[in-house]
Amino acid sequence: WHYIPQLADVLLTHNKKSKGFKFNIKGVAIGNPLLKLDRDVPATFEYFWSHGMISDEIFLAINKGCDFEDYTFNNPHNESKSCNDAIAEANGIVGNYVNNYDVILDVCYPSIVMQELRLRKYVTKISVGVDVCMTYERFFYFNLPEVQHALHANRTHLPYGWSMCSDVLDYSGKDGNINILPLLQRIVEQKIPVWVFSDDQDSVVPLLGSRTLVRELAHTMGFHCTVPYSTWFHKGQVGGWVTVYGNMLTFATVRGASHMVPFAQPDRALGLFRSFVLGQTLPTGVSLLKSGTPKPIASATQPRRRRRPYCSRGGRDGASAAP
Repeated sequence: WHYIPQLADVLLTHNKKSKGFKFNIKGVAIGNPLLKLDRDVPATFEYFWSHGMISDEIFLAINKGCDFEDYTFNNPHNESKSCNDAIAEANGIVGNYVNNYDVILDVCYPSIVMQELRLRKYVTKISVGVDVCMTYERFFYFNLPEVQHALHANRTHLPYGWSMCSDVLDYSGKDGNINILPLLQRIVEQKIPVWVFSDDQDSVVPLLGSRTLVRELAHTMGFHCTVPYSTWFHKGQVGGWVTVYGNMLTFATVRGASHMVPFAQPDRALGLFRSFVLGQTLPTGVSLLKSGTPKPIASATQPRRRRRPYCSRGGRDGASAAP
């Protein structure tokens, strides 16, 4: 559940103890991470409600019946019957015909896609420029002998086909209950920059929870806001939004992306990844203008004044602003 930050922590612990080889860790980037259940889980239902996927009544019932403070993955989630009933009703209303990892995409019908793969070797199911049947195509593709040969895979000629998940790896349900914020704090305290990035179409681990938790972590560490919450740009268009705390802790969104960010927005994902690898901040509106890149055209019907971006002050907003 938390393999990226946990792996980083293990490597940094090794570096502390080792008198020989040390890993040269430059930074840690985590996409749509599960950080803390008591905020990430209610964020899902807040996302459902804010996108018109559940009613006011169901959302209010969840808020009233669930406290989420001691929520666990395993049923009945350490919650009351009224809470679980409200959650079940919410999930029933959302239904099975919405991709929870990208709520604006259509769903793939397996029987149709498998027939197309057998007969035509390709699939026509495209939604908003995204191939929503990639999961089934992937199974077909990675079991092709020529693909396995090119990847130097299955050289022992296993008697079964490739599949995405297997019993070889066992994911612990208990691990998902861990609050990962203290671990991120340990990483940042060792002068390793951490980026947390989110899409804006995912209801499974929505940005609503991640953004709040990153801000709370910044507050705990006493970080000031060094890059105010503002748009970042990619190829002259809004790539998403970004804020940085203490020049060490970054939260960014990728506009129009799904839970697997490169799946729906590969170009913007590459732009974000490039900035991370190069140790650069994402290009905001100010740096965009300084670089000479043409700025996006504002609405012709309603010209807008450029407003100075800011970090929220006081209260739950955590770190004080430094615009």
